[in-house]
Amino acid sequence: MGRLFSGLSALTVLMIVGVGAGIYWLSNTEIAQARRDSAAAEAKTVALSVAAQINLLNRVLDKMAQDPEVLAAVTIADPQVVEQVAAKLEKYLPDVLKIRLLPPGVNETDEKSVPRMGFADLDMVRETLTKNQSPGIQGDKGIDRHLAIARMIAQNGHVLGVILASFDDDVILRNLRLAAVHGMYLELRQAAFVLGGSGSKSSEAYSAEEHIKVANTDWDIHYQYTAGGGFGDMAIMTSIIVVPVLVVLLAFFTSYRKLSGMLTRDLQSLMKAFKDMMTHSTPGNYPVQLAEMGTVISTLMQFKRVLDNGDKNVLSRNDDVNMNILVSDDEDFDLDGFFDEHTDLKL
Repeated sequence: MGRLFSGLSALTVLMIVGVGAGIYWLSNTEIAQARRDSAAAEAKTVALSVAAQINLLNRVLDKMAQDPEVLAAVTIADPQVVEQVAAKLEKYLPDVLKIRLLPPGVNETDEKSVPRMGFADLDMVRETLTKNQSPGIQGDKGIDRHLAIARMIAQNGHVLGVILASFDDDVILRNLRLAAVHGMYLELRQAAFVLGGSGSKSSEAYSAEEHIKVANTDWDIHYQYTAGGGFGDMAIMTSIIVVPVLVVLLAFFTSYRKLSGMLTRDLQSLMKAFKDMMTHSTPGNYPVQLAEMGTVISTLMQFKRVLDNGDKNVLSRNDDVNMNILVSDDEDFDLDGFFDEHTDLKL
């Protein structure tokens, strides 16, 4: 009986583990897909936020480039007047560090103002004389690091100059910080140069790097995410598998001990009944807990009566004997006080 219960326990445990592993695999696949969709949606949201911020600044600078006071200043080309108008414009733009109104023939950098206008800014200004350029992060880290946006100043199709605005690069990077998501890493890149990032790469397995372009810029959002369930998900799923396994093992062990005890007591009653029949003793109480054991005792007693009342010569023959012994599940086989008396049935 022990081997039977051990086999059933092992089979049940294997089934639970197999079902749990299948559910974990399916759920892990769904989790990975959900995280991929969530990461892509988050990266797209950041890209749209950055693009919207840049478009807003471009429209504001385009309006400023058409301001009559700006047109007059660049037309006159008086350095003092140009400086005054530029300083006035700075009051209307948040996060702006410096606004410069530059003539078409500009070919020198500005090392006096902060942030300084370097060669990258100068190249952007020259290219803007032909076509408005995408914004860019210019300068080294520190006081000269800035977001540069250049817009053409034109009137009646004639290019009068360029308005160059230098912003704090936090105007763009704050969108990344607001997008901090657990299990995900975001980077804003300008070519191979990393402008800023959000999140942190841990020891967990991250997916292959993916990217999405920021509209109307030369920037890309690169992102990675945890490809599968983390330690927490695995711990929960393991608990879901282990707990039923322990409950099943406990149930089988308890059932085995209880059934073993019931069989032991019923066998004691059976042996007592057999002894009484062999010694022609007066039948007594033979309490049993299993109905099948009651049937065995009842059958033995019927057989004993046939032996006592039948023709011994007939019974001794090898022929088939018509004994009409009925075997039935008689759970009322208590005699006097079945299931009531719980005495020591030792033989």
